[in-house]
Amino acid sequence: MKMSIAGHLEELRWLLIRCAAYIAAASVIALFFTDEILYILKLPSQGLIEDFMILKPAEAVTIYIKTAFFAGLTAAFFPVLWEFFNFVKPAIDQSRGSSVLKRVLTSFLLFACGIAFVYFAVLTPAISFLMRLSQGLTQSHVQLTLSSYVSFTCALLFCGGMIFQIPLLAFMLTKIGAVTPSFLSSKRREAYFSMCVFAAIITPTTDVFSLSLFMVPMAVLYETGIVFSKMVYKNKLLPGGEVYEQT
Repeated sequence: MKMSIAGHLEELRWLLIRCAAYIAAASVIALFFTDEILYILKLPSQGLIEDFMILKPAEAVTIYIKTAFFAGLTAAFFPVLWEFFNFVKPAIDQSRGSSVLKRVLTSFLLFACGIAFVYFAVLTPAISFLMRLSQGLTQSHVQLTLSSYVSFTCALLFCGGMIFQIPLLAFMLTKIGAVTPSFLSSKRREAYFSMCVFAAIITPTTDVFSLSLFMVPMAVLYETGIVFSKMVYKNKLLPGGEVYEQT
């Protein structure tokens, strides 16, 4: 049964409300573990930043809320994905509900891998470079506020998690007919250029090594997305049963 536009908008409204509730509940729970989360976030800066500053009387409260929100957003990513994939499922296929679970698990695993990659491979080199750059430009001792460090770290971690969604995104766009493997292949040059720009923004550095920390994984993920797209495309049939021809 087809739903009207108003019905879809109403369903989307309730989806957003439920997702907000998941994130809010997870953030409240994360408040009880904020000290441990902050300790984990500060580990990559050990040996690079001697101490953090608190500039405003109420800044500590802001830091706790900010940290709890990021932790809640990460923890609630699984139920949010479940809501999202259930919402778009009619546009993708009519298969059993198990396919939704597989996609949710795949997406969440990719998200977790992206966060782990940034935490263990990117954060320390990025912080080290930025500290050296700041000291070189200002010729003075550099001190950071804990609030700015938490914002920078959380933003980088979340971007890493979202970047790792590229293969699944290519899979879904091919599934609904928005892209084809040949289209993704033909736009490889533009995609790589966009990745370079994005990597330069995320890791504000001038050396090739630091830039490649994001660029190389994104390129690999893009190529993986093309492989997934080809797998979907081969099984995508027209109503008459013919296989779509690649152009």
